[in-house]
Amino acid sequence: MATACLCIALFWAISRKPRDVVTPSLPETSPPIPRQIQYSFTLQNKTNHLLKKAEFWTYAPVKQTSTQLCDNIKSSHPYKLITDDLGNHVLHFTLNDFPPYATKIIQIKARVLLSDKPVTEAVRDIKPYLKAEKYIESDDPVLFNTAKKLTASSNLKTAENIFRWVVGNVRYAGYLSKERGALYALSHKKGDCTEFMYLFTALCRAVKIPARCIGGYITKESSILKPGYYHNWAQFYEDGAWRISDPQNKVFMKENSNYIAIRIIKRPQDNPMLQFNRFRVQGEGLEVKMN
Repeated sequence: MATACLCIALFWAISRKPRDVVTPSLPETSPPIPRQIQYSFTLQNKTNHLLKKAEFWTYAPVKQTSTQLCDNIKSSHPYKLITDDLGNHVLHFTLNDFPPYATKIIQIKARVLLSDKPVTEAVRDIKPYLKAEKYIESDDPVLFNTAKKLTASSNLKTAENIFRWVVGNVRYAGYLSKERGALYALSHKKGDCTEFMYLFTALCRAVKIPARCIGGYITKESSILKPGYYHNWAQFYEDGAWRISDPQNKVFMKENSNYIAIRIIKRPQDNPMLQFNRFRVQGEGLEVKMN
């Protein structure tokens, strides 16, 4: 079992420790607000035969953003920590000799250091955050024309105009089980937090403001995370840092320490989660639910 100790200064240094990952602190310019979160999954072998090898992948808090540093990860079971190119943390569990009809509960605890004020974060390649992609149809003519009407004298004011337009024109329709994307939100003027996120991101990208999509949780204190608490919001890059925009909740560049990023929503080549949003399981007859 391997985990990693993450240290931030001018670079990250990685070392191995059993069942936990530890990082010292955020930069001194950003006083840390520590927050403990925990969550768990129930895995069940629904078959009448032994599973020689079962595999389970899930996310832990993002390694680092402009307002967050993942400081510590612990689990009830051994895991391998995988960090993709975006800084997403994926925990890979291998469960050997899983008995018939047996149930296992995997518990995960993490500590994050949060900041009310975004700190400078260098982006190695900003181009991916300016491109159109699935659900972020920033190259659509109607969407582009909408974004163009919202442009102002600065990127910050333009982003604020886009935020206010989405808040004022898109209606929250309750949870939608399937992702619909930015064009759906634009044409139907409704959606859930995911569509609000996609539309804000697409409108920003249409006028050359870098923006990205985030999945995670909003919590004002240490807490136990539940599946129904999961939320999507956007971030845009301005003045050297990623800034929060959550149009569904009418939050723009504030309440930073309440937002815990679990996933930067993009699928880099080195992410083993593939198309799965929250967790992935491999093993015949194996079922998983978040508790």
